[in-house]
Amino acid sequence: MTLENITGSLLAYKQLEPGTFLHVDQLTTERRTNIELRNQRFYTADGEMYTVDRSKPVWVITREPQNLVLQNIDEAYRQLTAQGNYFPDAEAAQFSLEHDGSVIVNLEGLKLVEGYGGCGYFMVDPKAVQKLNSEQRKAAQRIYGPDEENFGLNMELFAGAEKTPYVFVLMPDYVQDTLRSNDQKFLGRASWLFNFNDHSYFNANDRGLNYGSHLRGVRREDVARSAAVSESRASRAP
Repeated sequence: MTLENITGSLLAYKQLEPGTFLHVDQLTTERRTNIELRNQRFYTADGEMYTVDRSKPVWVITREPQNLVLQNIDEAYRQLTAQGNYFPDAEAAQFSLEHDGSVIVNLEGLKLVEGYGGCGYFMVDPKAVQKLNSEQRKAAQRIYGPDEENFGLNMELFAGAEKTPYVFVLMPDYVQDTLRSNDQKFLGRASWLFNFNDHSYFNANDRGLNYGSHLRGVRREDVARSAAVSESRASRAP
């Protein structure tokens, strides 16, 4: 199976073999050796859910199988492009939250700098990762790691390239107010990884799923065969 870049909106996920869509940590690690990927922007396979758990607003980062935006791509695409938030089924979302592969981050512990549109950010200085607090370190390592060894090597990559990533997430107040006003328990967003010109910033708050970008994974065999047939017919046309 060969990894390739699929160009399009997040709906291009349908062209990928399940389980092959790369996550942000995998893309960051591949960028250490594949310089071409540093110049491209990507949707990523990471699921981004927000909820209030034990009276605390939290951010839940999932892997592809627990990513409810991807598992319900048509409805999620419709909701996110039309109204800015996706409200998944609460039972399915609770299952994703409790999955062993999910990382739960206390939003208030991130000490976010408020931005716009209900979003905020924290900075990951690759030359001073020891200054990250425990919640910032948990999130940063999951995004740019995912393990301690790869996190360290990827921070060395950023430091050598003079890049300082920012991580953008939803503000705690926005999460609480949005869930309350819509009588929902969970809200979801998609993920976006910037190129090196934009310091490899990571958005865990993406709702512009109709923007053209790249998805990196293995193209589904039936899609690849169809493309090959079309190309063959075009080459034989007079």
